[in-house]
Amino acid sequence: MAKSDKDKGKDVPAPTATRNFFEEYGKAATMSSITGRLLKFNKFGEYRAGQDEEQIKHGTQLAAYMDSLCTGYQLWEDGRPTDRIMGPLCKGFVPPKKHALSHRDKSKWEINDEGEPRDPWQFTNTIILVDLKTGDLFTFSTASRGGLNAVRRLALEYGEHIRQKPDEAPIIKLGGGSYKHPNKKYGEIRYPILEIDGYVPLSKLPPLDIEQEQLLEPPPDGDDTGGTQVSF
Repeated sequence: MAKSDKDKGKDVPAPTATRNFFEEYGKAATMSSITGRLLKFNKFGEYRAGQDEEQIKHGTQLAAYMDSLCTGYQLWEDGRPTDRIMGPLCKGFVPPKKHALSHRDKSKWEINDEGEPRDPWQFTNTIILVDLKTGDLFTFSTASRGGLNAVRRLALEYGEHIRQKPDEAPIIKLGGGSYKHPNKKYGEIRYPILEIDGYVPLSKLPPLDIEQEQLLEPPPDGDDTGGTQVSF
């Protein structure tokens, strides 16, 4: 039986009133994952920020947006990150298992300095920091064992603190340490230290750009990748 004009369109899903997936996809595809300047800790024990690699001195105090702490994997090709599968720790994001990632054919991996295939996916942590005196924003990113341990210690201490004072953000003092690697050819290994040097009310943190924050949203239910994959 032919449908009447009144019945036409009944089988077409109504637009959602709560989420606009087209808008979310478009924003995610065009935004950078970096807020402010990229801040990294190098093998010389220095903190360097941005394309001009400005040195940020040890002892510098920066407030941390703990809700921005993301964990997951970055894909590196030809010396640069090309994809990411990461999400916010505060929303329960769980990175996928390594075997579920792409690029698992070791015969196509780049060769490292030891002459061995190098996994292009690096487990990575990122967190947004701010200089409360200048308002300068940084995204601290690390994939090294020492850097990941520094972020884990920060998360543990912060997690204990917010049981009593959930409306405070940590003030981090940038520092570093070192140890001699058992293999002499690696020499001295330097690692970052993110020491909590106090707390500040969350209301004192400058607001982040809303579009940058949307990049930290978890994927829609049913996404089988275990995370949100966004191209740089």
